[in-house]
Amino acid sequence: MADNAGTQPNTTLYINNLNDKINKDEIRSQLYALFTTYGKLIDVVATKTSKMRGQAFLVFTDLPSATAALRACDGMIFYNKPMVRPFCS
Repeated sequence: MADNAGTQPNTTLYINNLNDKINKDEIRSQLYALFTTYGKLIDVVATKTSKMRGQAFLVFTDLPSATAALRACDGMIFYNKPMVRPFCS
């Protein structure tokens, strides 16, 4: 798990360690379905470029939703890999 001590909470979560063998559209739709249970999402950005493979950004409408998602999904296995989810800085 990443050390979030120096990062201030905000409405965007950065997720890495995603399974890069899964289609990016499926990853986006599954992340959206999973994280909308914690609040309204503005966007889910997941690309398959060489630098961004296995990573995604989730943008929530408010800080309490982003915080709830971060806390609730700590250590969750997603497509056979544990997600790492610090707030964006």
